[in-house]
Amino acid sequence: MKKVGTLAAIFRHPVKAMRGERLTTCRVDAFGVYGDRGYYFRDESRNGKCLSADAVPGILGYTARLAGESGEDAYPEVRVTAPDGTVYGWEETLFAKVAETTGRPVTAVRSTPREGGENWEDHVLLVTDASLREIARLVGRESLDPRRFRANFVVVLDEDTPFAEDAWLGRRLRINDVELQVNKPCERCMSVNIDPDTLEIHPAVLKTVVKRHRNHFGVYASVVTQGRVSEGDEVFVEEP
Repeated sequence: MKKVGTLAAIFRHPVKAMRGERLTTCRVDAFGVYGDRGYYFRDESRNGKCLSADAVPGILGYTARLAGESGEDAYPEVRVTAPDGTVYGWEETLFAKVAETTGRPVTAVRSTPREGGENWEDHVLLVTDASLREIARLVGRESLDPRRFRANFVVVLDEDTPFAEDAWLGRRLRINDVELQVNKPCERCMSVNIDPDTLEIHPAVLKTVVKRHRNHFGVYASVVTQGRVSEGDEVFVEEP
């Protein structure tokens, strides 16, 4: 395997579509970052589809964090901070608040580590610093917050080549003792237009991704070997 970069940031989103948390180290289980999207809401106004920020940007005003790690039977309790600063557990008062914020009938769902990942496109989403800089340059910004792209792993490349991750498709990655199979590019929606802090919408971001890279940004990978990763770990890619 060839070293291609370093793991610069790890993000977990305990509740799908809400802001997540940045971690310095994490367990990677059979479904990806432990606890990622282990909680979510079904939007009953959209035939039970998962509530998403592209449909309801206001959901990004909530921030979710997990209380550590636990076993295989249940994820740890989640703590959700609402836009007004109120902190909720996974409880009826939170569900009512989310329904009020979104203006939609919602059903709260809590999965388990044995079934985690069923509500997600693939196990892990990776983006690179070079690609982030390229889109920022084309949009006319100094930088773009990687949280716009909802990635689990942000990789700083050894060579500053935008979209070098395209060459990883069909190959395996190794980060510490974790091995991943890179499967496909991530097709983007309007949620990348949403500033993760202010919730302001900037349509130029998605338009630029469409024009520059066929609406693809980042790559999806599935877990081959479970383990643990940390910020600063070297990233290796299987050679052709």
